[in-house]
Amino acid sequence: MFALEISFKGEQPSSETIFVRRPMALIGSRESSHVLIDDMASLGYAILITRDVGRRFHLSPIAEGGNVYTPQFLDGVYEGEAVIDLGPVVLHLTALDTDLLPRESEPPDRAGIRVLRQACAGPGPRFPAILLVSQPTATISFAPDQSVLIGRSRQCTVRLDAESISDRHARVGYESGEFWVEDLGSSTGTFVHKQQISGRMKVDPGVPISLGRDVTFVGVLTAEEITGALVAPDVKGSKPAMQEKRYPLLISLSETARPAQVVLQPGVKIEIGRDPSSDMWLGVPHVSRRHCAVELTMAGVVRITDQSTNGTAYEGKVLKKDEIFETSTKPLVLDFGGGVTVGVCLSVKDEERFVAAGGAPQTFIANDPALLAEGAAKAAKRARRRSKTTFLRAPEEARQAVASVKGRGAFRQLYVRLSGKGKFAMAGAILGMTGLVAVIGGLLIAGLK
Repeated sequence: MFALEISFKGEQPSSETIFVRRPMALIGSRESSHVLIDDMASLGYAILITRDVGRRFHLSPIAEGGNVYTPQFLDGVYEGEAVIDLGPVVLHLTALDTDLLPRESEPPDRAGIRVLRQACAGPGPRFPAILLVSQPTATISFAPDQSVLIGRSRQCTVRLDAESISDRHARVGYESGEFWVEDLGSSTGTFVHKQQISGRMKVDPGVPISLGRDVTFVGVLTAEEITGALVAPDVKGSKPAMQEKRYPLLISLSETARPAQVVLQPGVKIEIGRDPSSDMWLGVPHVSRRHCAVELTMAGVVRITDQSTNGTAYEGKVLKKDEIFETSTKPLVLDFGGGVTVGVCLSVKDEERFVAAGGAPQTFIANDPALLAEGAAKAAKRARRRSKTTFLRAPEEARQAVASVKGRGAFRQLYVRLSGKGKFAMAGAILGMTGLVAVIGGLLIAGLK
């Protein structure tokens, strides 16, 4: 969003130019600064840059400690560029239009040609724009034919540092006179009218759009809409539904789940499956198109209904088609196989346990005595089954042992090397062979007589 040329003074003057891809950035000497300049340590303050409509931007000096003088002449609005002599260094700032930035996966040579053509074709865009409602506020203008990618990644047009923002959180665009917003599978969700969305949704100008818990913005088309949005109480105080009523919550750590979290609302059925229209999409082939439905009743009970062909596993059991399971006091994990799970969390503690366990199907079984006893019984049954299998394989063990010993004392070597079951099997085999020899001998004697 800015090109920053830093000129260092001193015995050996030098300069360095960097690209700052943020709508707001802090330039200072502390580690928390987006642009760290050691030569500014003697100043005691940092410079905050925030973007405004078009190429306009604000500069504000920010004290880095108590009783520090901040030059108020720096505080103001600049159009296009600014040259600031801070003493130890000189900062030359140039605002860059969003349509002059390289696009996603665009080759550098093609990007350079496109940028030159667009820069020479006319003035940069002013509207439409998105207004970040925060302290400080920022406005990002963009071209109608170019969408805006928002997130924490360096590839994003609008790069933000909030903890609840995903690397590629959402995309915003403007088509046919309407704004649209698309959630890109973020971990904390995108909300319109305080309701979480899945996929792309059209949004009117001035309607609050919340990303996660910390960032709210609106789409604007005029300077008057910016002023109105900044004083509107429903925008200033807007908080996503995820923060106001966060539980019960469906959460998945699988990379194939979109969105990764869905807050259950009373009377609203949430469809989970492989169908792209599902409220929670699981993009793996073994999941049915409409695998199951989760609903929060008006009485506060979470109801899970299976709609699949192969069932939905939970707590060591399997919910078959059209079967229903309900819970209101216990969290659980729905296991769709292949490492894809969805946690039904009823509290912050449940969510923390699910995340700490990496979404394991046994997350909420560990401390349940009844489930532990059931698991122990199943484990004992499997052990008995393995024991029978080992016994049945004992003759094979004896055969392999016979093949591996030769020479004098072979029988003794063989007997010593066998396990208890193997010895028992060998004894049975010897007795069986002895009996068979006796029968054959008896028949021969009878024939001779």
